[in-house]
Amino acid sequence: MRPLMPPVQTPDNLFHDGNPLTGELGTIVDAEHLNNVQGAVRDAQSELITVLNAAGINVDPSKQNQLLTALKALLLSRSNPFGDIKSDGTVKTALENLGLGEGSALPVGVPVPWPSATPPTGWLKCNGAPFSAEEYPELAKVYPTNELPDLRGEFIRGWDDGRGVDTGRRILSAQGDAIRNITGWFGAHATVVAKPPFVKFSAPEIAENVGVGGGSTRDAVKLDLSLSVPTASENRPRSIAFNYIVRAA
Repeated sequence: MRPLMPPVQTPDNLFHDGNPLTGELGTIVDAEHLNNVQGAVRDAQSELITVLNAAGINVDPSKQNQLLTALKALLLSRSNPFGDIKSDGTVKTALENLGLGEGSALPVGVPVPWPSATPPTGWLKCNGAPFSAEEYPELAKVYPTNELPDLRGEFIRGWDDGRGVDTGRRILSAQGDAIRNITGWFGAHATVVAKPPFVKFSAPEIAENVGVGGGSTRDAVKLDLSLSVPTASENRPRSIAFNYIVRAA
C-alpha cells in the first residue's frame, strides 16, 4: 500500500475558492496533486480487489457489498474462526488481564450440571453414549474408550486417590448402593432380652411393633425402619435433579 498522500500545498493544507470581485485566485490544483489523488485511489482499489480475489470474487460494479461478502467468506468459513488471534502475544496478555485467559474456560471433558434437557452447542449429555473420536478428538483424549460416563440418576464421588476412605476404586468406575450393616439380637427367655436395633418394651402404645403368633414359633419380632424414617428402594440423600453434560469441543 502506498504511504499517505501529501495534502494540497496551501498554508492551511485546505482548498479555497477564488473571489472574482477581489481578484483573489482559488487554490491551484497542480498535476502533482492530481497524480497523488489518482495513485492513492488506484492503490486503495488494488488492495480491495486483492481481498475480493482471495475470496474468489470477481469485481462487479453493480454490487455494493462485495467487500463484506469477501470478508465473511475469508473469516467465517474457517474451521476455527479467529483461532489465530489467540496466538498473538498482545491479545493473549489482554485476555489474561481481563480474566479471560485459557484457564477461564472449562476444559473439554468436564461434566457440568445443566438445567435443561437439551445441552448447548458443543456439549453432550453424560448418558453413556459412544462418540466419534474423529469428530471430538480432544474429548477422546479424556475418555479414550470413546464412551461417555452415564451420570443419569447418579451422584459423583471424589476419587479416593490413596486416602483410604473409598479404596479399590478407579477413576470413572461405577459403584452400587450400600449401607452399613445393621445387626441386633433378640432372645426368648423368662425375661425378654434384646440388643440393638431391637429394644425391649412393654408400653401398650407401641405394641403394634411386636407380633405374637401361634404355630411352632412362640414369639415374633418385626423390624420395620419405615415406622421411624423415610424409606425407598434405594439409599439416597436429598437432591435436586440436573442434566449432567460434558464439553465436547
